[in-house]
Amino acid sequence: MNLTDLNKLINSELTTKIKNTNIENNELSIDVKVENLYQVILFLKTDEKCKFKQLIDIAAADYPDEEYRFEICYLFLSHESNSRLILDFWINENEIINLSLIHI
Repeated sequence: MNLTDLNKLINSELTTKIKNTNIENNELSIDVKVENLYQVILFLKTDEKCKFKQLIDIAAADYPDEEYRFEICYLFLSHESNSRLILDFWINENEIINLSLIHI
């Protein structure tokens, strides 16, 4: 599946769970609402057309003047399609994200 088709699939299946998607530098970037993070990752991991099963990297940026101070980026890899995907979300300084149930 190419990135354009993947982008269409994600937008159709996760319409209410994501904010925006973008294809740039041969990578698909998804802006997700933090309250939907678990469901989006679970879909990306388990859907037969996606299979993003490897978390390659986690990055964060601090924007002290923003309402949601930290931008968090997860970089996923699908070995089956040799595709990369960036999952991006924002959190406050006192929020805790626990995804241990997904077993990424």
